[in-house]
Amino acid sequence: MRRWNGWGDDTVFYPLPQKALKYLAEKIGEATPMPEVSWEEVLLRVPPSRLPGHPLVTTSGEERIRHSRGQSLPDWLALRSGNVGVFPDGVAFPSTSEEVRDLISYARRTHAAIGT
Repeated sequence: MRRWNGWGDDTVFYPLPQKALKYLAEKIGEATPMPEVSWEEVLLRVPPSRLPGHPLVTTSGEERIRHSRGQSLPDWLALRSGNVGVFPDGVAFPSTSEEVRDLISYARRTHAAIGT
């Protein structure tokens, strides 16, 4: 199941056997759990967008969080700890070639960078 800050089901827990924990501690040291922040806490960290309004661009904090990081382990750790770093100023979901052209023109006018 996909969550906002990773994958998995919070109701399922698979404890490591004591032998495995001992092995890992010997190889990489004792584990220190990362602090985990809530969705609400991360939402409070989203700065205001610098983009002027556009009908195809959403500047909602929710969408900007969901599109701020990828799916790599460092990305998940950043999201879970609240150390997201940089948030996009807006998110668009064009569905036609005309909308893509419109968004490229908008980006040029506003000097906005376009990411994928």
